[in-house]
Amino acid sequence: MAIAFDEMDHAFGVTKSSIDIAGEKRAETEKAFQLYDGKTTAWVPQSQVEDNGDGTFTLPEWLALKSGFI
Repeated sequence: MAIAFDEMDHAFGVTKSSIDIAGEKRAETEKAFQLYDGKTTAWVPQSQVEDNGDGTFTLPEWLALKSGFI
């Protein structure tokens, strides 16, 4: 029996919701951004983060939590 990825995500409590954080990009490599939100500094993969161009960044809730932004 095959289990769909969505079912596995739900079973393990993985959410697919995104959040916006206000912050600044302090550094950048080919694959990651270093973001600072006034309290926390963390490296996050560029593939998971959208720079909204207005001082905010959209990223998955799980990544924001893991990085210490929430």
